[in-house]
Amino acid sequence: MILAFFSIIILFYALALLFASKIWRKLPELNESGELKSVSILIPFRNEAENLNVLLNSLSQLEYPNDLLQVILVNDHSEDGFNEVIQSFEKNFPFKIKALSLPPQLSGKKSAITAGVKHSNSEIILTSDGDCSFPKDWVQKMHAPFEISHIQLVSGNVVFKSDNYLSRLFQMEFAPLIGVGAVSIELGNPTMANGANLAFRKATFEKLNPYSDNISIPSGDDVFLLQKLKVEHPNGIFYQKEAVVETQAPKDFKSFYRQRKRWAAKWSATSSLIDSLPALAVWAFHLIYITAITYSIITTQFMILLPVVILKIISEGIFISLILKSQGKGFRLDTFAVLQLFYSFYVLIFGLSANFGSYTWKERKYNSNERTGN
Repeated sequence: MILAFFSIIILFYALALLFASKIWRKLPELNESGELKSVSILIPFRNEAENLNVLLNSLSQLEYPNDLLQVILVNDHSEDGFNEVIQSFEKNFPFKIKALSLPPQLSGKKSAITAGVKHSNSEIILTSDGDCSFPKDWVQKMHAPFEISHIQLVSGNVVFKSDNYLSRLFQMEFAPLIGVGAVSIELGNPTMANGANLAFRKATFEKLNPYSDNISIPSGDDVFLLQKLKVEHPNGIFYQKEAVVETQAPKDFKSFYRQRKRWAAKWSATSSLIDSLPALAVWAFHLIYITAITYSIITTQFMILLPVVILKIISEGIFISLILKSQGKGFRLDTFAVLQLFYSFYVLIFGLSANFGSYTWKERKYNSNERTGN
């Protein structure tokens, strides 16, 4: 009876992933633009001097009318040599470029984004991070959905730069998050987006003022904007699968831990129980999955559970491989096998740690249990 219950739960999870894979395959593509709109690319950064050279070089190669595109760089109290890097590009940069610095009384990514939006004179805002690089048609692809008048926000695809085994492992772990975010948007209940590849109408941002009640929470600029926008414009969010931005993978397991704890903390910071349900359901599933495997081994009945475990692994492999393919990355069986060994334990640990202790981000320390309005 107990194993039957476990089998049903695992089977339901596997079927849900197969359904998500079907949704991913059928995501609409909008790549043709009519009349081009003015666009501002907004890059908040802190201590990114070592990455700005790659960033600005990539931005300089974008294909978009130079009279309709501007780049706004917002410095969040950096303590490195960022200014020299920016100045070396300013003279020959093909687009208008504006560098701002937050005043002493303001700090954090949300303040930087808000300041950048205020200094923009464009209709569309594109946001990314200081360690990213872009395909030449990035702006065109992220701009295209705004030809539909009710679209207010476009979320794009994000991939880690994977040049070694560890970064490939992190990328494979990251891919399902991108996929779940895309599928949730397509199903009409957006749960997550990534600020490394996000676009929105300036007028909508200014009207919503999305950070007014959560400015004390250091991250979550993307999630809080998404949550507030879906209340006012439930059909106004689009996922652009073909627009892929590359960002730096964590350098090591310590960096990975800090990043994931920060992400888990921002998701737990939402004040809406409904928005938290998908994450709670995933956490509960992995607790049940580990319990099921342990119980079946102890009772020497693992062979009864084996068919649904195999189906679960296959469904995860299909979902991840589809996402990686859209990002121009290959599916590696050895990396997937390693991920299978620790992933459920990782989900449980980070789900719990999100509510306790502190984490460091951009040389600043924050409490994990901060909540909206605190």
